[in-house]
Amino acid sequence: FTQVEIQYQQVENLLRNDYPDNKKLAQEKADVESIKRLLDSIKAIQWFVKPLLGKGNEPEKENKFYGEFTVLWEALNQITPLYNKVRNFVTSKPYSDEKIKINFENSYFLSGWPQDYESKGGLIFEKDGLFYLAVNNKKLSQSEKSMLTENFHENPAKRIVLDFQKPDNKNVPRIFIRSKGDNFAPAVQEYNLPIDDIIDIYDKGKFKTEYRNKGGQDYLESLHKLIDYFKLGFKSHQSYKHYDYIWKPTNEYRDIAEFYKDVIVSCYRVNFQNVNWSVVESFVSQGKFYLFQIYNKDFSPNSKGTPNMHTLYWKMLFNEENLKNIVYQLNGQAEVFYRKLSINDENRVIHKAKESIANKNELNTKKQSVFDYDIIKDRRYTMDKFLFHVPITLNFKSEGLNNINTNVNSYLQRSKNTHIIGIDRGERHLLYLTLINPKGEIVKQFSLNEIVNEYNGNTYKTNYHDLLDKREKARLDERESWKTIETIKELKEGYISQVIHKITDLMAEYSAIVVLEDLNFGFMRGRQKVEKQVYQKFEKMLIDKLNYLVDKQKGASEFGGTLKALQLTNKFESFKAMGKQNGFLYYVPAWNTSKIDPVTGFVNFFATKYESTDKAKEFFAKFKAIRFNAQKQYFEFVVDNYTLFNAKAEGTQQNWTICTYSDRIKTFRNPEKNNEWDNQPIILTQAFIDFFKKQGIDHTVSNLKELIISQQTKDFFEGLLQLFKLTVQMRNSITNSDVDFLISPVADKNGNFYDSRTAGLELPKDADANGAYNIARKGQWVLEQIRKPDADLKRLKLAISNKEWLQFVQK
Repeated sequence: FTQVEIQYQQVENLLRNDYPDNKKLAQEKADVESIKRLLDSIKAIQWFVKPLLGKGNEPEKENKFYGEFTVLWEALNQITPLYNKVRNFVTSKPYSDEKIKINFENSYFLSGWPQDYESKGGLIFEKDGLFYLAVNNKKLSQSEKSMLTENFHENPAKRIVLDFQKPDNKNVPRIFIRSKGDNFAPAVQEYNLPIDDIIDIYDKGKFKTEYRNKGGQDYLESLHKLIDYFKLGFKSHQSYKHYDYIWKPTNEYRDIAEFYKDVIVSCYRVNFQNVNWSVVESFVSQGKFYLFQIYNKDFSPNSKGTPNMHTLYWKMLFNEENLKNIVYQLNGQAEVFYRKLSINDENRVIHKAKESIANKNELNTKKQSVFDYDIIKDRRYTMDKFLFHVPITLNFKSEGLNNINTNVNSYLQRSKNTHIIGIDRGERHLLYLTLINPKGEIVKQFSLNEIVNEYNGNTYKTNYHDLLDKREKARLDERESWKTIETIKELKEGYISQVIHKITDLMAEYSAIVVLEDLNFGFMRGRQKVEKQVYQKFEKMLIDKLNYLVDKQKGASEFGGTLKALQLTNKFESFKAMGKQNGFLYYVPAWNTSKIDPVTGFVNFFATKYESTDKAKEFFAKFKAIRFNAQKQYFEFVVDNYTLFNAKAEGTQQNWTICTYSDRIKTFRNPEKNNEWDNQPIILTQAFIDFFKKQGIDHTVSNLKELIISQQTKDFFEGLLQLFKLTVQMRNSITNSDVDFLISPVADKNGNFYDSRTAGLELPKDADANGAYNIARKGQWVLEQIRKPDADLKRLKLAISNKEWLQFVQK
């Protein structure tokens, strides 16, 4: 109670007086700390007396005491919601994302792009490579329009004028056949169109596919007559005749939708009007125009590196090559928003120009940087902002296939050099990638904990595993100390973006498919560094990227450049709807991809838990032989019917010799260390020898199996099963160390045991690498299904069963 008194005195003036309007409590560390100390001291009383509450169901309860105590507790307990509200308030971001939409008193503002200078219309200008949005305050007079274009060479700029009509299947007949009811459209008489030749075709629907499907013999003849009529109408109509139509010969059209599609594609044009920029600026100063620069970081004079994709798409809208054969189309329905500043000048955090600043990336050889300009934290929230959202259409002329899976599989059937990328969520790695060639040989294998990039001849490394780990710990500290909690979302998305860039580069370089673990599969692994939600975000971002893949480093007209993007996936709908394939992405179950011998395909199906002496005897009796190999100095447990040990082994390889080769890591609760987890290296063969010696058994005898099953004590079988469990333990790790290796208890045909510590580059170099490698090999099985001579590409079975998987790798 004294602590509460003391803390209250420290903060009394702050609480009794109105907080200054020019200050934000969350940004005043000293005030926040004072309030926190007061609330913590009250919470300390609450925690101290809370045990007196009991559970409420105690017998012989002292009602007089609780009659008084309960009232006091309810009053004291009000600190909890108050504590939470204050903490949430002072740890919130120092800025606000709140914004309002502005329409300049025009309810149709930016619904389309005007060709004239009508009132409150949105106009786009380009000046010296920079783009501007102008909003005219009122409709310009003819003389004002003339002023804009006169003497434009003195201070040249361009106005971008969009000329776009969308004559679709509904309004084309209204324009050229009937406008309302039985009346002919005005264009029929105005342009003297031969309506008599086609009115019967239109009224009876002889041009529709339904008519064809009902057996209409004159469907094609009627369709082509109607199309010729429409072609004549478009070439005559005042609003349409100026377009350069790209039509196929009429007899090549098979339905009316094909024709409408070609019309829509043809009725899009971008024109450039030369204007005098000085006049534009004078109109701004006179209040006739509101002028905004269309801006992002790539338009900054300090911008470095390759522009981002949105900048490239925006510039392509007005690129000469694009306008010859439209790929990128500017759409209407743009919006402008206003966001008021939320960080005042006195609350700005500024790193001054010319002062060195430590690089966040510890792997950067350059430990400090110096900039010629001030760096302001959250700068975009220190000023009023107008935000411009504008939709564009990518691949304007494309057919828009809903599902490319069959096309992809058809391509893969013919392709002879398809590589496979396997990606695994590891236990010690955020993600692990292995690339194998068509023969199943490893070409590349690496952890994606660390991202390596090249720029201007320099190599830059970023360890995202450590960065994310540190950010998580920092967030925990921020929560406990009531500091503003820095977001981790952007860091995760930045990491995922870098990973996707690596993957797409490899796909393009090696003509590779990507194989991922199927999170819809009825089984989930724990202990992954990347949780399911983040992994699914990675999947979705990868799908979206591959849906329209552009290499920023390539020229616009190069294969994979902005004008020739690649579509490698279907449009994302939901994870459930994807099935086992999405374009060049395939999904396989992660069952037995990590803890499997990559050479022999051995998987541990032994149940080694001690239940009783009788069951332990039955277990060891199933071995064909148990012996000590004096020449090779290890014990051998010979299996000739693996299914006897586990029904999961049925249909797979039955003959195995389990050997006590090399060492293992024993993990156990250590009573000498407060029962915490501990690790101990075990030399297997020596441990077996010591065990048998302690039991009075000669381990060199030929009838070792009979001696084992003749034993009667629990201690014997419990100890032997523990040693055997270590023998078939393939993954071995020591907590908080770099020790993490995979070892097989089974020799290959050359008598060699797979050990990731000594394996060459042709084999997985650790347990997580093994997971990625075997996910890739499941992709190899998928390719085999696609390439079967009798494969039905529309009804492929791509779900690999556990038995099929083992048969594949053991083969």
